[in-house]
Amino acid sequence: MTSLPSIVLGLEEPPEELTVTRVPPGRTLTDGVLRAGAARVDITPGFLTPTAGWSLSGHRMRAMWGRLHARVLVLDDGHGERVALIAADLHSGSRYLAERLAERTAPLGLHIGRLFLAGTHTHGGPGNFYGSPFYDSFAQPKPGLDAQGVAYLVERLERGVREACERLRPARVGHGVSRLWGYSRNRSMKAARDNVPGEDAAFRREAEALGFPGGTPSAVPSGLSLEQVSVDPRVQVLWAEEAQPPHRPIGAFGTFGVHSAMLALNHALGSADLFGVATHHAEHLMRSAEPGTEPGTEPIIGLAAGTVGDSDPTLPGLSVDELKRQRHGRTRNLELAEKVGQELGQRLFEACGAARARAETSVRLSVHFDEPTIRDATLSDGTRLPFEAQVGGPTLGGSELGGGVPLLFREGMRNTLGDTDPQWPKEPPLLLESILSDLFKYQPPALPLRLLKVGSVWLMGLPGEPTSWLGHRLGREMRQLGAREVMVAGVCGDYVGYLTTGAEYECQHYEGSSTIWGRNTERWLVEHSRALAGSASGRVPSNEARFPVRWGKHEELSIPRPLMKDALPFWPRRPRFDEPRLFRGRLLLRGSWFAWAPQEDRELGRGPWVQLEDAATGEVLHSRGLPVDDQHQRFLLEFTDDEDHIDWRWSVMLEDWRHLVGRRVRFRPLGPRGVRVQPPPGAQWPERQLVADPPED
Repeated sequence: MTSLPSIVLGLEEPPEELTVTRVPPGRTLTDGVLRAGAARVDITPGFLTPTAGWSLSGHRMRAMWGRLHARVLVLDDGHGERVALIAADLHSGSRYLAERLAERTAPLGLHIGRLFLAGTHTHGGPGNFYGSPFYDSFAQPKPGLDAQGVAYLVERLERGVREACERLRPARVGHGVSRLWGYSRNRSMKAARDNVPGEDAAFRREAEALGFPGGTPSAVPSGLSLEQVSVDPRVQVLWAEEAQPPHRPIGAFGTFGVHSAMLALNHALGSADLFGVATHHAEHLMRSAEPGTEPGTEPIIGLAAGTVGDSDPTLPGLSVDELKRQRHGRTRNLELAEKVGQELGQRLFEACGAARARAETSVRLSVHFDEPTIRDATLSDGTRLPFEAQVGGPTLGGSELGGGVPLLFREGMRNTLGDTDPQWPKEPPLLLESILSDLFKYQPPALPLRLLKVGSVWLMGLPGEPTSWLGHRLGREMRQLGAREVMVAGVCGDYVGYLTTGAEYECQHYEGSSTIWGRNTERWLVEHSRALAGSASGRVPSNEARFPVRWGKHEELSIPRPLMKDALPFWPRRPRFDEPRLFRGRLLLRGSWFAWAPQEDRELGRGPWVQLEDAATGEVLHSRGLPVDDQHQRFLLEFTDDEDHIDWRWSVMLEDWRHLVGRRVRFRPLGPRGVRVQPPPGAQWPERQLVADPPED
């Protein structure tokens, strides 16, 4: 864990100012044909990368559960408008990352205003990519911007955008909605309750409208608690398929309002969390529904964070205390994430089906982008925004699911003196006020706002974590201006913490305390969102972007040396391939091997680490139509190290395995990051015979 002295060091010196000069955009197609293309790229970072989202109490990755991906959907309306919708397995988008990406994609016609870089908000992704002195210091356990990590992410994201552009083809586009009830809950009910004065019955009626904005609530399941009703249950997608029959799928970009943080803080896992499970499952369902789909041409379904600010994952019938307890057991924790993710993936698949029924070719795009300054801004009635960003004590207390120091800082801490300060009633944490003041002194004052109009479906991109009610109110504003449906992508294009309503802010729970630009943030967003909706489409951002940066030192895992002078490999522990077992009908395979040199560079996205093959033929095994390796299955890979070597352990669960019965199987490690472990002369990787009735685990 990073200590406060390590953050304080160097704060006396102002950060370095970086300037990114914006590249003029290239020309796009103007033949009047709507086109779409999609791509998926691996963005898995290196082991021991600091994970973002749990603040200083976070971990460095000592295990990976699944891979991290970015899924890209590019839309081009043939009338000069093009946009890239990117759902990346990151804690958020960031303005710095987006600007660096735009340098590479501008020749494709995709300038900074046409990039919707949205995170899934996983807390198991890499940190140190924000380009903000505060979040590069406090959002993960290692402080400072990581130049090498940003370069790696930019290279991978650029590849995904280019591939999607290369695959552009005539398309139909549609919007679909499904609803997932009971698997999310409002974690800040007192603050949410303050949005609607009156009795609980009136509040419940208003809460149910979150899932049916602009319409009449219907089919709300009975038995849901007020916490489960007080969130937006909608899974929404923008869907693209080929224009000509049989209308083969291209891809989708979806949103859902829940924290992708089912995995507990105490597990040092890198993972896409429940959103990764959901997209993996939805893509499997789509492949199964499209017989004859060629490998590599299956639809790519991205899912980005929506109104996640006050919405946490849960399971029906599970109390908060019981959920917290079960998350502490890692095996049980992974099972919980699988359950919620599978349900979400089912609804994501259903939303895609609903969108297919409404897909059309006569759709025009309208892309709007602005980056107004919020620091010391003035609202239309003369109200001033704060000159300096700030967090309150409850921020350091942490949210319900983990992080923070709750014994020192608690929700509801507030300044009771009452005055006209735009940060009132926020109570700064006195123990750290000087440190935070220095970091916030250099907080970038521009908030990039995005709006994509796909016909009458409008997608808003907000640079933070909007609460359920804030997203609802912004959606209402957009419907008054002509939208039929409104999607909100949170943590899109930048990260400025939480975004709450005025009533939620005044309550000073964790979310309001973490709304860094004060009590009038909602009003500022409403005014500028309305102005954005009425602005001219296609305006090209000019000039340059500037970033105050403090660089960090991000060491790689040390390379252990063999005990003997001889360079020949030896096995202090022989590789292990456990007996195959069943777990709730799925085949569980697991094993281990050792290595000296675990990694060379940030290249985890270059290929699989582990794959399973037929011992006789060398053929890579398949399950559910995909190779049995860590890139296509839900793999867990982890390591332990000592002075002499590193032990790597892996496991995988296969749902489709009966066709493998009778085959003799071996595993082969192909990584990670430069590992090329070969058996000593005369030895081989262990093998196992797959039998029809493995024992239960």
